[in-house]
Amino acid sequence: MEFIDVSAKTIEDAIAKGVAELSIDGRELVETKVIEQPSNGFLGIGRKPAVVRLFYTTVAATATVEEKEEIAEISVAVSNEPVATSESNVTVSESSADDSEIDAVEEETETTKETKKELSKETQQLIAEKGKKFLEDMFGQMGLVVIIEKMFTADKITFQVHGEDLGILIGKHGQTLDAIQYLTNLVAHKEVSGHCHIVVDVENYRSRREETLINLAKRLASKVKRNRQKVSLEPMNAFERKIIHTALHDDKHIVTESAGDEPFRHIVISYKK
Repeated sequence: MEFIDVSAKTIEDAIAKGVAELSIDGRELVETKVIEQPSNGFLGIGRKPAVVRLFYTTVAATATVEEKEEIAEISVAVSNEPVATSESNVTVSESSADDSEIDAVEEETETTKETKKELSKETQQLIAEKGKKFLEDMFGQMGLVVIIEKMFTADKITFQVHGEDLGILIGKHGQTLDAIQYLTNLVAHKEVSGHCHIVVDVENYRSRREETLINLAKRLASKVKRNRQKVSLEPMNAFERKIIHTALHDDKHIVTESAGDEPFRHIVISYKK
C-alpha cells in the first residue's frame, strides 16, 4: 500500500497537513501510523517534530459520492473465506465478547452523556466555535467551498458539511471523515474545561452509511440462512460492528461474532441451528 510521511509540530497537525495534501491529488486516507512522537529536547536542543505515515489509495476523479458509497458497500462483504487477520486469529463467543463489545460502546456513550450534562451552554458554544473555525481553516487550505451547518443537542455538537465533490472528505468507509472528526474534537477541546462530543458529517454520509450497513446485514443474513454457510465481513470499527450486531440481534436463526484483532477485527455471520 502506498503512503506518505508527514512531519509537523504535533501529531494532530501532521495528520491534518497530510489529509490536506492527499486531497489535492484525489487520494483517500486508509490508515494512519505514528512513526515518531514529537520531542521538545533539552532547552530547545534536539527538538524533533512528530512524524506520521498516512497510507492511501487513489480514487478516480470522476467518481461521485454515490459511486464511492456503492463501491464501499460492495466491498464490505467478502467471500465465505475468513478475512486475513494478524498472527493470532481469535474468534469471540456470542455470549461473552460480542455482547460486551456492544455494552462497552453503550457504556462509553452513557458515561460521555453524564459528563455532557454538566457542561454549560457557554462552554458548549465555545467548543463549537473552535471546532467550526478549525474546519473552516482546514477546508480553506484544501481549496474547498463548503457550507458548515452547526447543530446542537443535549449531548453533542454536529457539523454537517455541504458542498460539491466532497467525497474526498469521506474516504474508504468514512476513515478520512473519522480522522477529521478526531482532529476537530482535539482542537475544539484544547484548553477548555468540560467535554462535548463533536460529530462531523458530510452530506448526511453517516446516516446513509448506517442504513447501508443495516440493509447489508439483513441481505447477508438471508444468504446465510439459505446456504447454511457463514459469511465474513471486512474489518470495521467498533461502532460499525455494533450496527451489524444490533441489526441482527433478534434474528433467532443468526449468530453474529467478532473475530480477529484490531485493526483487522471483523464480524462473522453464521447460521444458528
